[in-house]
Amino acid sequence: MKELSGLQLNTIEEAVKCLPKALFVLCSTGDNASRQFAAIAPKLSPARFNNVITSRQLGEFLPVGDKTSKSFDVYRKTFLAASRRNREKVEAAFSLFKDPLSQAVFSAVLKRYLLSSDALIPVSTSDEYFEDVYTLLPDEIFVDCGGFSGDTLLKYLQVAGVCALKGYHVFEPDPNNFKQLICTVEKLPELVRNKVQLYPNAVGHEQDTLYFDAAGNVGSVVNPNGTTPVECLTLDEALHPTLIKFDIEGYEAFALQGGKQIIKENRPVLALCVYHHPFDLWELPLMVRNMVKDYHFFLRAYLEQFSYTCYCVPPERLPHHLKEGRAIK
Repeated sequence: MKELSGLQLNTIEEAVKCLPKALFVLCSTGDNASRQFAAIAPKLSPARFNNVITSRQLGEFLPVGDKTSKSFDVYRKTFLAASRRNREKVEAAFSLFKDPLSQAVFSAVLKRYLLSSDALIPVSTSDEYFEDVYTLLPDEIFVDCGGFSGDTLLKYLQVAGVCALKGYHVFEPDPNNFKQLICTVEKLPELVRNKVQLYPNAVGHEQDTLYFDAAGNVGSVVNPNGTTPVECLTLDEALHPTLIKFDIEGYEAFALQGGKQIIKENRPVLALCVYHHPFDLWELPLMVRNMVKDYHFFLRAYLEQFSYTCYCVPPERLPHHLKEGRAIK
């Protein structure tokens, strides 16, 4: 409600009331637009998410089919949305996310998948896997599926502290990554080292030998033609996890299936990567809902092109501001 160069400024809410069919254009540089959208998205209804674009999209604001990547668009639409079953699954998954920011992320990611569009995705500024949509326990038992070099472990210790940890179990099948992981743990104080258990294994739906493209980086992936044999385990019931992170390069669905029983019995918070396959966006949340009916679901993006994480939170682990907030129904 101020004037800038003789123009009156309105709030987002007022602008929506005055111009219900308006196109919102965010003019910014770098990643600032995505962060601005994260602040604006909760003030918009889901029907208005597709009316938000960045200034760089104006030159590409063309009907579907007019793009140079026409064949790619056809592939995306055929693969994801051609069948009624897929549409029903997408709608069912979207309905799991009750807060406006999750709905904005879901809509923007889906738009990118379906239309190969440069849709703006609201990016979170919080630490990945440690969003404020769940409470940390004073005696957390963290199961880290896809531990890489120990980066998530170090982030957890920074966020929660050494004392807020009963046990930390890390699964990392890439031999080179596992060596880095050992080095990371060896540098930790003895009090922490005694709580950390390392497993040079993959996590899946059954015990088996898998073959890996062991790249020694975050892109190491299961490949039947890979040259590195790795033993695959299911999540052990004896772990009794309170928090599980899944970032295993597209193998998340198998790991969820292998951990179905302990998820039902222990009701841990799940931090679940949903970007390795397009269909993970809806298939993985629906898998969790079929396991535990009363979980709450939140979706956050950490990079525009990838790093989308779904948080599955039992009601008893919701933070106070969400238990009383209108976002949770």
